[in-house]
Amino acid sequence: MEVNDNNKKKNKGHTIRNFILFILFLASGIALGYFGTIKYLEYKNNLNQPDDEVVNNGPKDITEDEKSKDLINSLYATINGEVMFYSTKGINISTLDNTSKLKLVYNQLVANKQGISEKLDSLWWGAQNCNYEFLVDPSTDVYNPTNSCTIIRINRSLFMETNKKLFNDEILDTSVTFSPEPGKSCVVDPNNGETYICGNVINQTGITGSLESKFTIQKVTKDEDGTIVIYEKGYLVDKRSTVGTEYDNYYLHSSDSTDYYYELKSADNLTFKHTFKTDDKINYYYVSTELSK
Repeated sequence: MEVNDNNKKKNKGHTIRNFILFILFLASGIALGYFGTIKYLEYKNNLNQPDDEVVNNGPKDITEDEKSKDLINSLYATINGEVMFYSTKGINISTLDNTSKLKLVYNQLVANKQGISEKLDSLWWGAQNCNYEFLVDPSTDVYNPTNSCTIIRINRSLFMETNKKLFNDEILDTSVTFSPEPGKSCVVDPNNGETYICGNVINQTGITGSLESKFTIQKVTKDEDGTIVIYEKGYLVDKRSTVGTEYDNYYLHSSDSTDYYYELKSADNLTFKHTFKTDDKINYYYVSTELSK
């Protein structure tokens, strides 16, 4: 009897073991079948795609991408038609001088309404100037002239923060006087040393001529690493001199330092590419501009 019991136990043990092995083999077969089916469907899907979608890992065209429009406009605002960006030699953050960076940062701050508008009293009743050689606001009333200057006050720390944001750069001298645009000057307030105060030093109506950009975006691409490139094409117009009452509307293909190439507007105008990358916080900043090959 004891032998029969042992045999029964052995047979029962073999049965359980065989059942477990069967379950394991069944589960393995199902898993292999599942993953094999997934891979086959992926393969079939790739076969049905156009070749350029399967092979192409290059930049993606986001020119007409609605989700990217605000970002594109924000990045393009850094350039904002500034003549300094259109150089045949190319330009990057290391070649931008301190005054140029101050000017670009100022434009961004004013565009984002970061400055505080204030009034300075003129030096005396009827004087044409306030302190720092700022001009009093123009008035058409001869018997009641303006006796104050409108200025914009901007904290110097905002210049540093914006410089970091625009160019991923922490080098900026905010202790100097600079001109953000023709006829305007920004000086450090000697009373506190913490702010720039900016005002007119030349009547805007007295400024004759300038270089104006006439560029338009042709294409915008985005790489797999997030790099965005804005391709821009157009010309510069020279309005710095006049003939009689008319401007010399010379068309310029590009600027190269202080040398300008005067040509009539044509279809072969140069195309510039502006590159933007992301920092460690995924914030975009300007990197460089160069001619597109």
